[in-house]
Amino acid sequence: MKGTKVFWVCIGITVLTTGLWATGTKEKTAKTETVTLTLGTSQPDKGGFLGETPAKLGQHLSELSGGRINLKVYYGGSLSSNERELAEMVQSGSVDFAFGATTYILGWTPSAKIFDLPYLFTNVEHFRRVTAQESRVFQQLQGEINKNGVALMGLILPGFRSIFNNKKAIYTPEDCAGLKIRSMQSPVYVEMFKALGMLPTAMPASELYAALQTGVVDAGENDPASVVSWGWVDVIKFYSLTQHTLSANHLIMNKKKLDSFSPDLQKVIWEASRKAVAYQLEYIQQAWEDSMKIIRSKGVQVNNVKDVNAFRDRIKHMVTQYDKEIGNNLVDAVLKLEPK
Repeated sequence: MKGTKVFWVCIGITVLTTGLWATGTKEKTAKTETVTLTLGTSQPDKGGFLGETPAKLGQHLSELSGGRINLKVYYGGSLSSNERELAEMVQSGSVDFAFGATTYILGWTPSAKIFDLPYLFTNVEHFRRVTAQESRVFQQLQGEINKNGVALMGLILPGFRSIFNNKKAIYTPEDCAGLKIRSMQSPVYVEMFKALGMLPTAMPASELYAALQTGVVDAGENDPASVVSWGWVDVIKFYSLTQHTLSANHLIMNKKKLDSFSPDLQKVIWEASRKAVAYQLEYIQQAWEDSMKIIRSKGVQVNNVKDVNAFRDRIKHMVTQYDKEIGNNLVDAVLKLEPK
């Protein structure tokens, strides 16, 4: 009976993959051939940390290509709410583009750990400089991910991450002791929370809502826009602004699909991606303020920590430790791009 169920599940996935999820659909018109690409995201079609970024990407693709390239977006986890799965779908060619946390592509781009290091980035402009398509950091990441059949089209900034929980407000590192916290599936995050005396459990973001409801974990951490868009705001009591790391999300594309276009259309795709990323970096700064208003309106207690340097001192050894592991002097490259 179990084997029969698995058989029919596989048949269903095959039908979806070859039908609804078919990518790169071509349609001949009287003048030229048009291509419809697909994009998957866990985020809603409006709000959250993306705002209208996917729609902007589609708009730029169409305008810059003279209508030769269109984009179909699957919002709200309709393909998968697990961002690791979305990245794997891009690699396999089941979908052309996807947004997701850089943590989920560390197996392809080990140097992306640079975005997980605590207190390394200072503000939006610093992030913008480091992640520009022409920057050395971006080029290093691109070289790594290309070997896995994926192209890194851009990096966006959901925000700076802080700790939320159901137990107490966090003012000092000592307040973190003993809290069970959901961690991203990154060795940097797991080690960071252990250094703060917490009990980390690695799990996808899509599982955190239920984990908080059932008490599997007491706490999580993320940027304000994500706290709202994932719905965690409805199941937490405290949000303490530790701002220990930033959230970096990738825009990736299947490399074989990208390479299948003529050089001029490849330039269009790169430029459309650059413009979409630029929109997101402007949008998110207002979205943080709007998200904080929503968080407070839901009755969540928001507090600043007493001394951010006390948190920094607890985990500053990690930057030195992972600098050696990441290599290529990328930490130094990031520090040199910090706005003065």
